[in-house]
Amino acid sequence: HRALAAAEAGFAAWSAVPVAERAAILRAIADLYEANIAELTVIATREAGKTLSDGIAEIREAVDFLRYYADEAERLEIEEPGTPRGIFVCISPWNFPLAIFTGQIAAALAAGNAVLAKPAEQTPLIATRAVELMREAGLPAAALQLLPGDGPNVGGPLTSDKRIAGVCFTGSTEVAQIIHKALAANAGPDAVLIAETGGLNAMIVDSTALTEQAVRDILIASFQSAGQRCSALRMLYVQEDARDRLLHMLEGAMDALVVGDPWRIDTDVSPVI
Repeated sequence: HRALAAAEAGFAAWSAVPVAERAAILRAIADLYEANIAELTVIATREAGKTLSDGIAEIREAVDFLRYYADEAERLEIEEPGTPRGIFVCISPWNFPLAIFTGQIAAALAAGNAVLAKPAEQTPLIATRAVELMREAGLPAAALQLLPGDGPNVGGPLTSDKRIAGVCFTGSTEVAQIIHKALAANAGPDAVLIAETGGLNAMIVDSTALTEQAVRDILIASFQSAGQRCSALRMLYVQEDARDRLLHMLEGAMDALVVGDPWRIDTDVSPVI
């Protein structure tokens, strides 16, 4: 209740900040992320078991989100100006504990909304450091409240509160449906749900495909983040003419993958979280 009260006051102040100023703060956060990339990568490895290359990619994606939403806020202010909606609850997952956490928050803030952010209970450290950097970049404390914890004790009460304007959620389809029902039962008629859930992804390889390129992309799509991402490749369909040569090369490439300690630079696949 204290967080929601603070967010209501924060929304009143933050929604009055000009779009150009909001965008400048998001870009300043991006600059600070880049200046602290070593620390953020280490936290991602320590907390989420990310390989060093996955950790670097994580920070790069977070930076891209910040700059993208800054640009879009300024573009829409000219082309299709709107009005901030209110308080957004942002619930992010453990598999992209900085990138998706940041992307959800940046989108809401860019539009002038206040944010209540609940990171995954497995990865609160990188979220905490991110919020510290956001405030260091000039984001008013009242515009963003960090609420670490699990779903039943934190996420559930937040998504059931009638004062929120919407929820941005990335996670399982099952939880998204629970949130949808909670909003329908408790929130106002204009409340929105932005949900990104699981995926079932396939690749089709025909006989014209370059085998080396196909195998490279299969490995990246299947085993980055230890396969723990909604975009991971699940099913591979291969034209019969290409089957033998592709499977032979793929088996060899998989044999060469190193599964192990994410602190080691020769590790390709880290443990599952």
